[in-house]
Amino acid sequence: MKLKLFYSLKRKVLAVCLAGMILMALCVGGISLWTISHLTYDYEIQNMNHLVDTKATIINDELLRSENIVNYAANSVSRKISDPDQLRNPAFQQRLAQSVDHDFQDATTNLHIICSYYLYYPSENISALWKASRGHDSMFYDVLAQQRGESGQAAPRHVVAFAYLMDQGKAAWTQPYYSPYLNRYIISYLRPIYEDGVMVAIIGVDLDFQAFIDRLYAKPSEGEEHGMIILSDATGTVEYSPKKPLGVPLVDKDIHLKDTADKVAEAGQTDNEMLSYTWAGEPSLAGIKTLRNGMNFIDLRQIPQIYDRTHKAFMQMGFGLVAVCILASLLPLYMISRLSERLQLVIEAAKEVGEGNYDVKLHDTQPDDIGELSRNFQAMAEKVAAAQGNLTYMSQHDVLTGILNRMGLDKEVADWLKAHPASHGALVSLDLDGFKFINDLHGHMAGDEALRTLAKDLIESFGHDQIIGRNGGDEFVVFMKDTEPEQAEKVIKAFSSKVKTFTYDGETHAFSVSIGYTLYKGDGTSLSRLFHQSDTALYAVKLRGRNHYRAYEPTMENLNRTSLGFNLETITKNLPIALLVSEAKPDGKILFVNKTMVEMLECRNIHEFMEFTQGYAPNVVCTCDRERMTKMVWEQSAREPDRPHCMSYSIHTAKGFDKPVFAIWRQADNVNYGKVFYATLMEASYLRDLPPDDGDCQA
Repeated sequence: MKLKLFYSLKRKVLAVCLAGMILMALCVGGISLWTISHLTYDYEIQNMNHLVDTKATIINDELLRSENIVNYAANSVSRKISDPDQLRNPAFQQRLAQSVDHDFQDATTNLHIICSYYLYYPSENISALWKASRGHDSMFYDVLAQQRGESGQAAPRHVVAFAYLMDQGKAAWTQPYYSPYLNRYIISYLRPIYEDGVMVAIIGVDLDFQAFIDRLYAKPSEGEEHGMIILSDATGTVEYSPKKPLGVPLVDKDIHLKDTADKVAEAGQTDNEMLSYTWAGEPSLAGIKTLRNGMNFIDLRQIPQIYDRTHKAFMQMGFGLVAVCILASLLPLYMISRLSERLQLVIEAAKEVGEGNYDVKLHDTQPDDIGELSRNFQAMAEKVAAAQGNLTYMSQHDVLTGILNRMGLDKEVADWLKAHPASHGALVSLDLDGFKFINDLHGHMAGDEALRTLAKDLIESFGHDQIIGRNGGDEFVVFMKDTEPEQAEKVIKAFSSKVKTFTYDGETHAFSVSIGYTLYKGDGTSLSRLFHQSDTALYAVKLRGRNHYRAYEPTMENLNRTSLGFNLETITKNLPIALLVSEAKPDGKILFVNKTMVEMLECRNIHEFMEFTQGYAPNVVCTCDRERMTKMVWEQSAREPDRPHCMSYSIHTAKGFDKPVFAIWRQADNVNYGKVFYATLMEASYLRDLPPDDGDCQA
């Protein structure tokens, strides 16, 4: 029993590729496994660390520059103060404040994130210098002067910032807070100045924290995709965001830290540690970098979003070997997947073709076997579609006349009845009168021309919009759509009265049709019933002499059709007497003969008969009697034209024999051929053998 695994071409190729990869891994895996394990750290983790390092470097640069400005000013102040008592002198305080202001103005030119700087004397509890910027590109204005002008007293000190520094006792960054005097969210860096162990001054700067975090949370550049960028506090549990500058617990966003605070501090100082979180219930990893102000810059991603190529892959030798096989199989998997996709398109197209939909589109331009297969299949589908269209047309159309055949008729009429069940119409059945006679007299080619002519006449008389078809043989059908009874009878009557002729071999011949029709009154009558009714009406016309039309009536169901049980072919074939019909002319053409007449002239078929006689009635008579017989015929016709006449003469056979015959003939008018001679012939020897007492034939 064959495994289903190998039924698919894709799986066969995959199995071969995997087998080759496994054999290769077995040969080289043991040597290179541990080397590879040291080189395959997760790229995504490295990318996260790289991202936070890059961002943190830019941020720390600005923080460091801010610190350097403060430290520079502080060092300058420290050098100028040799005795703490100097600060009790207002003039010295003023000079010191001007020196600090000058230092800051020189240093803050290209660092627009600084929005305020100041000098504070704790011993005097006064702000000697406080200047702020209203915008990134504006000059710093003197806050103290403005406050004194508005209130007449010195502005209050930076209570939050200074109190924080008094607690720290050393240079430090503050936590974010809102300054009502600056009307901003800020973070401050302050440095105390000590002389003889006493804090004599505090120098600091305020950074626009809102602008700071807006820039951090800006949309990442191309190639910097991440899960979530977070600016957090030192614990990694509070987020500072543009909407919440003072911080909001991460648990409010369903983000929970799984590691300890010590782990957060350690991970923030190295690239080798990742923090573990849960985010929306999903295990997550975070790359973290501690900033100079004690905050942390975090790139948080859910583990399902991370392509972890080494997850438990190198815990042991076996797992490492499997990982090598998988990694080595990625290329064939990709190639097989691409080939499979292209093959699948061909398979789907084949299914469509199998279901009869040949409108498939395969646009594979690759110069390989599959591309060649796709293009050849597309060409084949187009050819099959064209052939199918031709077959569909041919299956529903008559080859000879080009109109619908019986199958096409049934479909077209049935579809119309289904779509218009309440509309009126008429089903017309037509039969070409004497079609067998035309075939026998002029040949089947002439009969075909008569059928083609009749089809054209039907289209011309009933219209292209009607359903017209050939039911078979010499019978035609017309379904008149959306037609009331009066309109139907008018059109049918006009067609019946129309002179109908066909031309064959340069000669024009007249013919007639018999017509029976039935009306559809929107009453749901079935198609088979409509055909039965129109056919019944057609037979009624034939019983009453043909070349006429009649509508179906229920009383027609009682007609005796046995009289139609014998057609002209059956009668003339089996009648034991020769029949000859010809034009009533001295050189009249032969219009019809039966089988017995053909046999009497010892011909094998009608074609040999017509060739022997050259198609003229006088050529049937022996040359020795031809003049006498012709004179007698015309004398009898002139004397009594409407009565039957008889005579005896000899005929000349195709085998060269002369046979005495007895003929009874009569002249009559024919609607198609004018005056015609109808004659019956019997061999004279047969008459001599009849019994003398009666005319019955004895077996």
